[in-house]
Order: sequence, then C-alpha cells, then structure tokens
Amino acid sequence: ESLKRSLGEELNCSECQEVFKDPVTLKCGHNFCRECVCEYWKTTSPSCPICKDDSAIFDLTSNFTLRNIIESYKKEVKKFKAESEYVCSQHGEVLKLYCMVDQEAICIICLTSRKHENHKCLPIKEAAQESKEEFKKMLKSLQDIQRKMTDFKDKYRINLKITQDQREKTEKQIKEDFVKLHQFLHEEEKNLLSDLKKEMEEKEQNMREMEENIVQDLRYISKTIKDIQQKL
Repeated sequence: ESLKRSLGEELNCSECQEVFKDPVTLKCGHNFCRECVCEYWKTTSPSCPICKDDSAIFDLTSNFTLRNIIESYKKEVKKFKAESEYVCSQHGEVLKLYCMVDQEAICIICLTSRKHENHKCLPIKEAAQESKEEFKKMLKSLQDIQRKMTDFKDKYRINLKITQDQREKTEKQIKEDFVKLHQFLHEEEKNLLSDLKKEMEEKEQNMREMEENIVQDLRYISKTIKDIQQKL
C-alpha cells in the first residue's frame, strides 16, 4: 500500500497535483499534463515550470510509456479498493460472516470478540438470502399497501367527481327555481297592480258620482232657499 501511495505521488503532475492527463515530456526531461503546461505558458515565456529551461510548443512530446503506466496504476488502485471493501479493517481478515444484530459484515476473529458475543451471525451468502427474503416480504407488503392506496385514491376521485356533478346540478336547479320564482312574482306584481288600479278607478268613479249628486243637491237647496227668500 505504501508502495502504491509513493508511486501515485510520482505520477502526479507538479502543476495540478493530480495524476497526469495526456502526459507530455519537455526537452529537459520533465513531465506535465499537456493542458497544464499550455496554461502555464499563457502567463509566461515558454520554459519548463520546474527547471526554467527554454522550451516551445513543438518541444512537447507525448509520453506513451508514462500514459501506459498511469493506466495500469489506475487499474491496480481500482482493484485494491474493490478488494479492500471485503477485508476487515480491524483484523485484516476476509469478511465472511454477517452479524444480524449489529447489521454489519464481520470476519471470523470479530465473531469471538465481546462486541458480537451471543449475537446471531450467519455466513454472508445465507444472511444475504435471508435479508433478500425479508426484503421480498417487505416489498410485497408495500405493493399491497400501494394497491390499496391506489384503489382508495380512485374511489375518492370518483366520489369527488360525483360530488362536483351534484353541486353543479344543484346550482343549476336553484338558478332555474329562482328564475321561475322571479317570473311568478313578476306576474303576481302585475296582477296585483292591475287589480289595485281597477279597484281605485271604481272608487274614484263612485266618489265622482257622489260628488256630482252632492253638487246637484246643493243646487236644489240653494234654489229652494232663494225661492223662499223671495216669498218672504
């Protein structure tokens, strides 16, 4: 691991401090990422960022050997990471067991430790199969709940549609009833006004006739008074 770490440092570009990308070699022998050295030359005269020897764009030579070494290094690092995932960080042993209580992979030495004393432990494949069965049951339960909730949602959607239709129907009926009521009241108003007019006209006519009769009576009385006065 220390060898890989030191090798990784040697494969780092001095400019970006990362593993070389498209490595090129200057005529002085120093290596850089092509992009890094080109960016460096944008701010200064063409020279080596390390030893300051004069250089130029046509001096850049692709270092295929270094590129192949980097590719091999990356593969080894990837392989090491994959293998390290299955090794106990405390004992360096392969993780072959799974503690069902602590829900973690352990090695054979971990099994004898106080931490996992009296814990149910299974081979990783058996634990994985058991967990898979539990997940299948959980998945089936969740799918059943999902179906039921979908049915409920559909029923509520249907009930909502029915409620909306009923509301629209009721609103329409109320409006129609009030239109009819307004028409009825308008007709009643017309009839009542007509009856009132007719009644008042009859009363007025009767009063005019009575007034005329009184006038005639007054004329007769006046004449009679006048006749009597003459006789006197």
